[in-house]
Amino acid sequence: MHIQSLTFTILLFTGIVFVSQAQDFEFSEPVKLGNSVNSDSEEVNPILSRDGQHLYFVRALHNGNTGGKYAGMDIWVSEKQDDGEWGNATNNIGVLNNKDNNAVIGIKQGNEVLYLLNTYNNHRGIAFTKKYNGKWTTPEVIDIPGVNRNDFVGFYMSPSYDVLLISMKGDKSQMNEDLYVSLKNNSGYWTKPVNLGTTINTAGFEISPFLSDDKKRLYFASNGHGGYGDADLFVSERLYDSWTVWSKPRNLGGKINSPGFDAYLTIGADSTVMFTSNREGNLSDIYQSRIVGVEQNTQTALKESLIEEARRILADLRNEGSKREHFIAFENQSYEIPENQKTILSDVVKDLNYQRYSRINLLSFADENENAEVNNKRLDKIVNYLKLSGINEDKISVTSSGKLYSAESGGAVSEKQQGVLIIISNPPN
Repeated sequence: MHIQSLTFTILLFTGIVFVSQAQDFEFSEPVKLGNSVNSDSEEVNPILSRDGQHLYFVRALHNGNTGGKYAGMDIWVSEKQDDGEWGNATNNIGVLNNKDNNAVIGIKQGNEVLYLLNTYNNHRGIAFTKKYNGKWTTPEVIDIPGVNRNDFVGFYMSPSYDVLLISMKGDKSQMNEDLYVSLKNNSGYWTKPVNLGTTINTAGFEISPFLSDDKKRLYFASNGHGGYGDADLFVSERLYDSWTVWSKPRNLGGKINSPGFDAYLTIGADSTVMFTSNREGNLSDIYQSRIVGVEQNTQTALKESLIEEARRILADLRNEGSKREHFIAFENQSYEIPENQKTILSDVVKDLNYQRYSRINLLSFADENENAEVNNKRLDKIVNYLKLSGINEDKISVTSSGKLYSAESGGAVSEKQQGVLIIISNPPN
């Protein structure tokens, strides 16, 4: 069998598996929350605490907001009562509200940390606050490079504090807001946001991202994928563990979506669903639903075994047990990956998608005048690129050699250079 035809077979089977794994939820009929939460003003951006006992949301155009009706948005919170109803919401939550736009964008596991829209100073990024003796501490800045704060920007922070989804007009945006992702690297810093790609993003707007706890399902609102109205809610699955390869977004259906504006969906641990809609008026309110059913997949195991066998055969055809080398050259004293080297990295990732058992070793080579920080940052850049492309970090090891790289004629380079050598090894069966 030719490699090309086998590759097509793998892709065909893979497509079937992802379709079959794309489980569609069944939702109960949404109910608009009562006057304890909704008002004559606008309520958006609901987010449930991890224990489901507190509902945080944003209220705009309200006389009770800090600074008055025409100041910024305030964070409001409602507590679940013994009878299961939501209590009267309050914005009396200490230092978290000011005259600017305030919002909760994520809640850490344990409920003791809130992540916030950063409007507390002129720094880029987001903020966080911790609960201490029953009160929230003064928000502190989390620096996120590359966030465009000149236009509307929205965030969602995962409870594990390692994935930040962003809606904004960035360098790679088509026209309106697109969805981006930033990941926390091994050094504790956040990467520059990466566009999620054209499967998710359109010439319309994509906003209000929400990520499932297993980081496999992305929920978002868009007016660029068609649907029932102004903006609809969609879901898409991550493919190959990549942050730039996604299944085709699926509309959440006529219960959740309406002819109006529907956005800001969040799902609690007990399958409680909250979202925002203006289906009953000009301003948005918060609605509640539940996940009451899931389409079961009965053929996934069989199809995954076919995929596994196809990968094994392809690995044999590609000389399983061999080693391959790719050299990524950097400019002197620079740790930014040159554009012409990204093509090499892209080919590496494509190859790795079919080599499930590959191991990757990164060797960093530097001029004697370049310091260790430049060397380490180059390694971080390559590791982050591979992670964002869906390569498991456990497969990657790194080494800093501290000297220039030289290859024999016909190798990766023909003269001494500074950069990172990628060695891919495939252990024999």
